[in-house]
Amino acid sequence: MTLPKKITPDRIKQAIVEFRYSSKRPFEVLLGTFFNAMDDTYTYTNRPLPQPKGAILPTENSQGITLQFGGKSLFYNDKITVALLPNSIVFSCLNEYIGWETYSAEIERVILALNNTNVITHFTRVGIRYVSEYPNINLQECIKFEFTFGMAQVRSDSYVFRTEFNLDPFRIVLNLNNKVPVLSQSDVNQFLITPTSIIDIDVLADGLNTNDTTELFEVMNRAKKMEKEIFFGYLIREEFLKTLNPEY
Repeated sequence: MTLPKKITPDRIKQAIVEFRYSSKRPFEVLLGTFFNAMDDTYTYTNRPLPQPKGAILPTENSQGITLQFGGKSLFYNDKITVALLPNSIVFSCLNEYIGWETYSAEIERVILALNNTNVITHFTRVGIRYVSEYPNINLQECIKFEFTFGMAQVRSDSYVFRTEFNLDPFRIVLNLNNKVPVLSQSDVNQFLITPTSIIDIDVLADGLNTNDTTELFEVMNRAKKMEKEIFFGYLIREEFLKTLNPEY
C-alpha cells in the first residue's frame, strides 16, 4: 500500500505518542531525575499550555491515551510538549502538527535522555493517537463507513461510533464522530457551536517488556505506519483523499 507522506490540509488536531514504563523508584524521585536529564532547550511548567483555536475535543479515550495534562509536569520547547506522569511519558505537538520525521526525532531524543538515567526498569507499552477534525463535513461522504440499524426509515446525520479490535501486533481503538455539536473558538475569541466530524485513531502496543530503545523506536514507527494504513487504506474514500492534495 502506497501511503501519502503529506496531505494539505492535514486537519490533525492532536498527535499523541505515549510510552508507559515501570520503575522501582517513587514518582517524586523519578521526576527530579527526569528534570535533570532534560536539556536546556526545554522549559518546565505545571500549568496548562494554551491550546490552538478550534474544536474543544473530548479528552478521554477509554483504555487508550488521554489528551489532557492540566496540572501535570510538562516540559516544552518550540516544537513539542512532554508530560511526565506516573508510569507514563506523553508527547504532543506544541501548536500545529510538525510532521512525523521531525516529531519522531524529538521523541527519540527525549526517550534516550530519560532512559540513560537508568531509573526506568523497562517500557511496557507504546501508543499513538491521532485525532483529526472536519468542521461542517459529513463523514458519510468521505469515509468507507455506513451507519445503519433496524429502522430503515430513519436517517442518522449525527452519531458517535466506537470500536476496538486487534490488527496484530497492535490493539486499535477507533472513534468516529459525525457532525456532533462541538464548542469551537473563532479567531476573535468568540465561542460557537459547530457541527464537527472527528476521526480518532488509537494504535496500542501492549505487553512490552524492554529497555532497548532501538526496539522501542521500531515499535513506535510500526504503530505510526499502522495508523496511516488505517486512515488512508481502510477509512478514507479515494475521492475525498484527492481533495486533500496528497504528496507521495
